Amino acid sequence: MKGAIRRGSLSAAATVALALPAFAQEQPAPTFEKWRPKAGVYAEPGKSFQSNCDESGGLTIDLSRKSVSGYEWVCKVKNINDLGPGSLKVDMVCDDYNLAQNLNPRDPNWDSRRFNEIMFIKQLDPAAISVQKSLNGKLKDPPWRAAYCPPKTQRALTEATLRAKAEARQKAEEAKRKAEVELTLKSAHPQDGVYAAAGADFEERCANFSDTVVAFARKSIVTASNRCEIFRTRVQLPDTVRIGADCTLQPASDRDAVSVPNVDTAPERENLMFKKTDDRTVILWIIKDGHFTGDGRKLSYCGDQVQRAYARQRRTGKQTGN
Repeated sequence: MKGAIRRGSLSAAATVALALPAFAQEQPAPTFEKWRPKAGVYAEPGKSFQSNCDESGGLTIDLSRKSVSGYEWVCKVKNINDLGPGSLKVDMVCDDYNLAQNLNPRDPNWDSRRFNEIMFIKQLDPAAISVQKSLNGKLKDPPWRAAYCPPKTQRALTEATLRAKAEARQKAEEAKRKAEVELTLKSAHPQDGVYAAAGADFEERCANFSDTVVAFARKSIVTASNRCEIFRTRVQLPDTVRIGADCTLQPASDRDAVSVPNVDTAPERENLMFKKTDDRTVILWIIKDGHFTGDGRKLSYCGDQVQRAYARQRRTGKQTGN
């Protein structure tokens, strides 16, 4: 009986002994509440604290928007590591104007250079933090104390930032509208090249460049009867462009050729008009006394082979002229 008790006691002791290491391994790691610095502007305490705050301070932190910036440098936050209670390591990719210039003043691409930097941020009290930032990936400067700027300053800077963003949006919208207008203007103009009226001799007149050559890029329109120098264009509709041009009859024009009215005496100084019916077809009107004459002349864009031949002829002519 006593032997049985001793064996039971040994067995219980062994069980406890085996359980102790397992219990030690299962101890949970210490946890702490994740801390983040207040978003806003910080400056170094001292005599210049308020003036530095009013001038956007020495440091702006907004980890929720993955942004950290200072004087002439701005960083995008890539990763945040919690080192302990109230302590962070922040990995960033930065644009740094001064650093890029100092490292290599002759680098033609200095403005597009990026730097991988780290920043250590530690909470000192509810209104102050300790900050240490690397420079070109190296921690050269010691940590410095940064205090949160007053609420009045934070509001003023936030409002200034919002105004700047609104102005940037407005400029972007204006640039977009301008681009759309330019696209409309461009689409209203018939494409430059050789044109001819439809008919049995269409291919022949195309090959001889003897009907109409439109060259808005060179401010020129040449027809069988007129040579015109463009000095003014105005888009009237998305598919219509009115033109003011100084035109003279070609020496070889036949007696039935229609001369273009003098632009200086024409209403609104416009004497020609193109209307696009599709990407390869236009109607050319002569404007007389402010009105179109007749039904206009329907012109079709000649084939690609003709356009290439005309371009070669122009290049050859330029080389001969030079």
